[in-house]
Amino acid sequence: MSTKPKSILVTGCAGFIGGNFCKQFRKEFPNTEIVGIDNLSTGRRSAIEPSITFYRGSILDAALLEKIFAKHKPEFIFHFAALPRVSYSIEHPRETSEINTIGTVALLETSQKHNVKRFIYSASSAVYGGAAKMPTKESENAPNPKSPYGAQKYAGEIFCRIASEISSLDTVCLRYFNVFGPGQYAGTAYAAVIPAWLETIFPAKTSRGDKKFLRGYIEGDGNQTRDFCFIENVVSANILAMKSKKRLGGEAFNIACGSRISLNQTAKMIERFTAHTGKKLNLEKRPTRIGDVRHSYADISKANKILGYKPKVKFEEGLKKTIEWFEMRKN
Repeated sequence: MSTKPKSILVTGCAGFIGGNFCKQFRKEFPNTEIVGIDNLSTGRRSAIEPSITFYRGSILDAALLEKIFAKHKPEFIFHFAALPRVSYSIEHPRETSEINTIGTVALLETSQKHNVKRFIYSASSAVYGGAAKMPTKESENAPNPKSPYGAQKYAGEIFCRIASEISSLDTVCLRYFNVFGPGQYAGTAYAAVIPAWLETIFPAKTSRGDKKFLRGYIEGDGNQTRDFCFIENVVSANILAMKSKKRLGGEAFNIACGSRISLNQTAKMIERFTAHTGKKLNLEKRPTRIGDVRHSYADISKANKILGYKPKVKFEEGLKKTIEWFEMRKN
């Protein structure tokens, strides 16, 4: 595979992961044309890397996809576009299935037609549905999703594998574990835990979210654990997947830090790193969220061996960087 592509397509380029990816990719590949698509339903214009060619629209728009692929001839597709969050998918299974599954199929179909080299798919640890063995190895834990979101992400993996079997298109599936970092906003009922908590300490000056959700809470007893993965690690994994000289054939890889921490410990760490503000989290106790897993802890040895992946930023350092961003952000 070429390590200096002429053109790439990034779906969800205005989102948390897609926006961070484009900024880092531009630094490493200044001469590559980056084309982005996002309907801005959950993304922000401020997250869009200024140098990219941006199309506002849906990945379900067949005519728009055809126009983009025909004009720009992307060699690699980085597919970040999705309606995330387990809880949202439980309340909106049809809407999320259309975007998360049918949208992925639409992109794969168009990629095959236009001779794309490799399709890098953003999968999720939600496909495991609570692993039987930990740390979770891909080979020891068969997918067993417990939510529509997990099922949708796993369906995308199956379609990626099939695409590689029936065409020249190579695909790879990256199963992210609890991504966090700068650029991740809260302000809704479906916010990820770290930005939701930090939003209570550093509320946005102009929040686009509902103020009633800007209160800290913890679901269950707080002893559930997560393998939090800093955004720079996810970006690095995507670039390594593009660079790999092997045919990956739809293989799935865990992308995480390979460590875990409880939510209670995370809350204490946040309070320690934000002590200068004089604010406490004062988390409201709530019942366990339907569809959430009790523990997540990834074995990342497969990604290390085949892709050369190593987490660049450990959890504590990533949390400090995230807090700095929340404290300094302007909106």
